Amino acid sequence: METTSARADAFPDPGMLEKRLAAFLDERGITRDAVRRETDQGMGSPALAVAAGSVLAGFGNHRSDLDLFVLVENDRLTRFPIQSHEHGTLIDVNIRRAGAVRETTADLRARPWPRFASVGESGWNHRRRAINTANRLGLGLPLVATPPWDAWHAALRDPWLADVVEQWWTVEAHRLAQAARWLRRAKPMAAAARAREAVVAALNARAAAGGQVYFPAKWVGEKLKALDDTEGLAVLGDALAPPLDPRERIPHCLGLVDRLAGEPAPLHAVLRWSTGVGTTVLDDRTVVDRWQLRALEVLRSDLPPEGSDAVLWSGPVGSALPDDLLPLFAGDMLWLGVAHPGPEVPA
Repeated sequence: METTSARADAFPDPGMLEKRLAAFLDERGITRDAVRRETDQGMGSPALAVAAGSVLAGFGNHRSDLDLFVLVENDRLTRFPIQSHEHGTLIDVNIRRAGAVRETTADLRARPWPRFASVGESGWNHRRRAINTANRLGLGLPLVATPPWDAWHAALRDPWLADVVEQWWTVEAHRLAQAARWLRRAKPMAAAARAREAVVAALNARAAAGGQVYFPAKWVGEKLKALDDTEGLAVLGDALAPPLDPRERIPHCLGLVDRLAGEPAPLHAVLRWSTGVGTTVLDDRTVVDRWQLRALEVLRSDLPPEGSDAVLWSGPVGSALPDDLLPLFAGDMLWLGVAHPGPEVPA
């Protein structure tokens, strides 16, 4: 499959988007004007309103809903989802503060990623949400576009966004594969799940490289079908087969990730506390709890305090985790990220 020449074709032309939306609305007896009226939910006049989601990406079916992404210039608004059933079809209206979306989208394009300073649970989730929003907007059809937001929206269709999507899934594949390696002995079923997810992430990166840049992971099969990627579809079916013996499936899936996602170097694994962790030092040991619902005892008194953003451990992807930290990772007390090494890498 060709994966190097599809950047210019990653975003459907407006005529195709018009046809997809019209077919969806005609089947349900909904007018375009009725959908446009849903974009104004009293949070401010839409600066940009885009019909988006699986329908516009070409994967919709008779059970699909319609996503609307609406940007308003309202500084008091953060994220405001509304579900409408007024027309007999679910319409998800996602209202965002225009300035915030512009800033996070600019960060996707300008800031190097992933770096140690920004690799934490909240930062990772923030980037995923930012890519998803930019991706839905870029692949969608504008229903309302006021200056200068019309030009801003057009710039989302440049090749940089496809590059960002491919990079995310490649890095995520290596992150999930690392988690599977560390969990293999302590929690083989969980490790098998992470290994399968790593293969799916690697296939999403492959699809993005081929020009299928719709972000949601669950559509990976449809993306590969659109690319006529029979090899990728075979790998997907293989990876999702039931793990009759997880200890055998894990190395098999990890081998698929290595083949699909390439060499992880120079990525480093980075461990920080998970959200909700508490620590109590008792002489030469530390009791670590999660939401005060379960706890583990570690024979160390030098761990970072609760709430700290400090790195507990880092090392090249593929490295073994120290024995005293492995129970914390298996117990979901540590959050794993991966990052490119730089001057801020801990010694």
